[in-house]
Formats: sequence, C-alpha cells, structure tokens
Amino acid sequence: MRLLVRVSDSVGLAVLTLPVYFTLLFYLIGLTNGNDTPIFRSRPTIVKTSQHDTVLLPCFIDNLGANTVRWWREQELIWDSRDTSLKSPHNVRMFASNNTLEVSDVSALDSGNYMCQVVRPEPWGPLNQMHAIEVQFAPTVNPLPDSGEIEVKLKDEAVFGCVATGMPQPVITWTFQGKKLELLTNRGNFSFTVTSKAMEGEYQCIANNGVGEPAVASVFLRIIYPPEVTTEKLWIHTAPGSRIDLSCTVHANPDATVEWYRQDAVIDERPRIMKHRSNDKYSLIIRNVRREDFGYFTCRAKNSVGMGQQTVHLSGIANPAVLKKSPHQTDERSFTLVWQVDSYSAIYEYSLLFRVHSGEGQSPNEWTKLVIPADTYSPGPLHSQSYTLTGLKASTVYEATVLSRNPFGWSRPSQILKFTTAGPDVNVEEKASQENMGEEEEEETEEGDAIDEANNIQNVISGDLEASFNANELSRASFSSYWCTCYLLSFLISFIVNY
Repeated sequence: MRLLVRVSDSVGLAVLTLPVYFTLLFYLIGLTNGNDTPIFRSRPTIVKTSQHDTVLLPCFIDNLGANTVRWWREQELIWDSRDTSLKSPHNVRMFASNNTLEVSDVSALDSGNYMCQVVRPEPWGPLNQMHAIEVQFAPTVNPLPDSGEIEVKLKDEAVFGCVATGMPQPVITWTFQGKKLELLTNRGNFSFTVTSKAMEGEYQCIANNGVGEPAVASVFLRIIYPPEVTTEKLWIHTAPGSRIDLSCTVHANPDATVEWYRQDAVIDERPRIMKHRSNDKYSLIIRNVRREDFGYFTCRAKNSVGMGQQTVHLSGIANPAVLKKSPHQTDERSFTLVWQVDSYSAIYEYSLLFRVHSGEGQSPNEWTKLVIPADTYSPGPLHSQSYTLTGLKASTVYEATVLSRNPFGWSRPSQILKFTTAGPDVNVEEKASQENMGEEEEEETEEGDAIDEANNIQNVISGDLEASFNANELSRASFSSYWCTCYLLSFLISFIVNY
C-alpha cells in the first residue's frame, strides 16, 4: 500500500510507505504533548501540625514550561503565579523556584484541603495534586443550652448536651456528681426521662482529643415537682392544758406556699396559736390545749406545679402500749406480760387480748379478752402494768395485744406480741424460732391488713365491753363508783375469810 503526501511545492510529491507515516505521526505527537507534559515530582501530603507553626506544601513540577501554577484552599483561590493582583491571605506565599506553598503562623482556620494546580492552555485541562493541613489544637466545649441550666418536671424528658471543637475531633464523655455515665456512644447530646429527684444536679461534658487539657462544660438539671408533705407522726397524743407542736416538712420546687387548715378553713394566728418556719419545717404551736382543739389538722402546700398535703390527728387518747415479755419464765401453764403506756391523762383500765397463734394459711383464732384495772397511783405520763396469764397450754405459741382507756376513750391496740409457753416439747432454740417466725409473719403483713386487724381488735373491745359500760362515755364519777364497789367487795371477802 502506498500513500502520497505533499511535502512541499518545490520538492513535489513524495511517496511514503504506511509505517513511515505512523512513525512520523508519533514523533510529532511526542514533540507537542509527550515530552512537554508537566509531571508532579512531589507526592500528596497530609501535614498534622500545631498552632503557630509554619507549614510547607510541596508542588515540584517537571516540564512546567510556560504553564502557570495556582493554589487553592477548599474552593478558595489563594495564589496565582500569573495574577499578581490576587489578594492572598497574609500568612500565605508561594516560592517561585519550586512552587512550594508556605503557610505561616497556622491556626484552626488554616486547616483543610489544599490543591496545587497546573493551568495549561486549551485543549488540555489542568493538572491537580491534593494536600491537606490539620492544625491540631486543644478542645473547647460549650453547654446546650448556653445558660448551662435546665428545668424539667418530674416524669418529663430532659434533653441537653454540649458542642465541642478541636483537632483531632474530641471524644465526649459525661459525668454526674463526679461519676462517669456509661453511655452506649460518645455523644454530645442525650435525653432521658426524669424518674427521680435524685437525678437533679450537675452534669459535666468532658471533651478530650489528646492535645492539651480536656475541656469541661456543665449543665445543671433542676427538677421541678409538686409539694411533697411529710410528718413525723400522723397521730399525736396530748392533754388539756399542754403545749403541743404540730409540724410538717415540705419539699417542693419551686417553693410552695404552706398553710395549716382545720375543717378546710385556714388557721389564723392568735395569742394561743402561733406559726413558725425553720427551713423546710412548718410548725403550728398550740399553747394551753383545750378539748375543742382535739381533731384533725391539715398541712397543705401549693406551688405552680401542684399541691400536696398531710393530716395530723390531735387526740387525748393514750398512745398505743409497748407490750413485752417478762424475763425468766419457766411455768408451762402461765406467762407474765408487762407493758407501758404514754398518757398525760390517768389510765382507767386495760383490755388484754390473747389467743393461740394460728399456723400459716389458717384462719386466725378468736381473741380471749381480759379487763384489767389500772394502777390508780401511777402519776404518769408513763404508766406501767403487768399481768400473768394462767391456764395456758404448754409448748404453745400465743399472741397478745393490749389497749388502754383514759378519759378520752380507748387507745389503738399495741403491736401484737408473740410468746411461747414452756414445756418439754419445745427447747430454747425451737422456742426462739417459733417466736421469730411469728414476728416475720407480722412484718410481712401488709399495712392494710394491719389496719384491719387493729380495727377488728377495736371492734372486739367496743362490742363486748360496751355491754358492761360505754368506754367513751364513762365519766370519772361512774369510774369512781366502779372502784368503790370493787373495794367494798374486796373488803367483804377479806372479812369473811378472817372471821
């Protein structure tokens, strides 16, 4: 195959073979594009440095020729070898000898991607080489919200957090009251449901990236909730002429307004009745108590979240007795019980109830009731009494309770006491085990069941004993007559025995 090519008019036609033509073509391409193509001799670089250092980003180019060099930071042109009018950053310059970019006194703003670009004329496009600067600096952290405080209602969701900066990117940890919170991820923001007032306090966001000292930001969680009103006693014993202090403790956020009520009416201060506050404790002081003061007093607190209250019963009825076992008892058929009652008023009599302790899952046995005259010579306010139960079964677990009556009526029953009679079938360890079992069962009794049992005992007292005399209506005169009759009967019996 032959190809005719006109070399010049003077030379005329030259006949070239096909191989010679392609050799000439590739030679011409090499002159225009091959050996003259710019080539980067430097390599892409990531420079990690500290603030105020100077960084050099290389851009070594072979065959640059008449082409120009530009430097870019992200999308911003910061240097152009041809455009001398370009306003470059004050800390940036390029060395014309080797096209290296110098960035001095670096700061966080200088971090980012840098590109060295060779600009070639059309139809050839630019050649690019990428570099990066990471200016490492200690972390900083700011709380969310900016105030560093947040208020959340009890049972609502708390949402707060922090924003941290630094290079490398800081790792976030949280602490509460100085203790690290174990979270699934190291996140700046988190939320949780406020289920307890114990969650109130300072939460610290700690940012650490290994450069300098960790940064700390705090958020104080303040929990708002309706008033919580408590009293040391729901029932208070007193007597006419005494001085009494009714008090309640109120916890609330925001602060609550507290008032004392009697029959839904606010109690006003007067010479005999005063109000006093000490921190969270609110007192109602009644001097020279009168009979008409007996009844129910309510401490009521209100704030913007809600209301809370607690009622105290002021009564002249004696406190429940403290019932105990007399030590060193060996009789199989008898058992001595002792008790003590706190009452400002005289005790007229006691009602002692006892029964055989029923086994687990069995119906309780019926109470046996005994009316025991009180010691009229006891000055009070502590009144002591003892009584020996006879005719009991040997080696048997019993339970007992006692009530006392003063001029204002019958007291609540004492806590039920378990005791075991002596006998050959029960040794010391078994006896203690049975009594402890009874006590454990008593502790496991729910509050409602305990109240029902007390009410049952009260019903026993009010039912059978009221047949002989009304416990709440018996006057001192009738009680004195009762004792005079007992004394005369005792005198007659003694006279008959002696004569």
